[in-house]
Amino acid sequence: MPSDIGGARGLAKAMASRFSYRLLPYAVCLAACVLIDLFYFPRALTFADEHRYLESAVRLAASGEFWVGADRAWEMPGPAIFFAVFVRLFGETGALIPIRLAQAILLVAQCGLVAFIARSLFRDRLAGFVAACLCALYPFLLFYQGLLLSETLFDTLLLAGVAALLWWRERGARIDLALVVASACFAAATMTKATLTIMPPLLIAAIAWLAGTGWRRTLAVLVAAACLYTAFMSPWWLRNAAVLHVFVPFTTGSAINLYVGNNPHNLEAGIDWATDVEPDVFARINAMPDEVARQRAFSERALGYIKQNPGTFLRAAVKKFVRFWNVIPNATEFRSGLYSLVSALSFGPVLILAIACALRRWRQWRVLAPIYLIVGYFTFVHVVTIASLRYRLPLEPLLIAMAAEPLAALAARVRKGDAPSSALG
Repeated sequence: MPSDIGGARGLAKAMASRFSYRLLPYAVCLAACVLIDLFYFPRALTFADEHRYLESAVRLAASGEFWVGADRAWEMPGPAIFFAVFVRLFGETGALIPIRLAQAILLVAQCGLVAFIARSLFRDRLAGFVAACLCALYPFLLFYQGLLLSETLFDTLLLAGVAALLWWRERGARIDLALVVASACFAAATMTKATLTIMPPLLIAAIAWLAGTGWRRTLAVLVAAACLYTAFMSPWWLRNAAVLHVFVPFTTGSAINLYVGNNPHNLEAGIDWATDVEPDVFARINAMPDEVARQRAFSERALGYIKQNPGTFLRAAVKKFVRFWNVIPNATEFRSGLYSLVSALSFGPVLILAIACALRRWRQWRVLAPIYLIVGYFTFVHVVTIASLRYRLPLEPLLIAMAAEPLAALAARVRKGDAPSSALG
């Protein structure tokens, strides 16, 4: 009997130890976020974009109507809806810290989602644990969760969509509840930031086809995913039709980015609305009171320039590609030694390890296809429009999931020779 009791105690201790290891990255992430939110950031907003998001949230909380300045659909309403909850609970001046802490919890959720994605892709619990640890301490994610921007909410919902997509694939890529969940997560991400546009149904269908389903079943999945995505997005479409009297599927502000990235005054692929545009043209179009007409004018100006200058467009696209994947910040004010060092020592190793993972797993490219397709899509969008490190942030948790695989393999070899990793249960 004593030996049985001792064995049970030993098993309980081992289980408790294993459970504590699993929780460690999430506890560290939450503690780091709280310290940063309370002691690094001032008790005020930092960037101009934060003021815009908070003003929209305050107006939404007060009136129940979504506005961005004088516009009704300049950007997606997700961040304003999220922030408005805290404005209603704590008031405009008291909402800042609660929003930051709520975003800290979202980042903790991102750690769990990245861990799930890594485990699903590589069938390796240690890879999932390593991915959670990397995500918990990743400087860019820790920094952005302290800002009242769309990034943390969007990244969380995008990761939820990817996790649900992998879950759906594991269940056989059928038309079932998992497909509904994946479509809902991707639609919620689009409602936060319009970058995804119509990509989710196409991504889902591509993954179904790569999973081995026939063309007929893939077509059925595409139709089902498109119908689900349409259903989830339809409240925004109906609302826009009611207030703008025209079909606006996403935003009226997207064309300005297309123009900024493609006009004769922006030969260096910059993103500055003050210097990288034609002053007279920009001022004239931006002064249009009708946001739909303004969107159309910016779009026509940009597309006309691309059509007339295809060579210049391609050269600018190369520069945007470099900007998008730069290891150090592009902005002059953030190219100091400290910022560049932090960026190079965080994103640099993640990028190298993710590439190493792609090379190690090149025969399993179908397994990693969801990440490849999303990375390719985001790169294409920002090479065509405007590119910066901020717009790359949604991809970095996915790269972290890939980077965890070679690190986990190395750790397994150190601990157990060439045996497959099975640490942490």
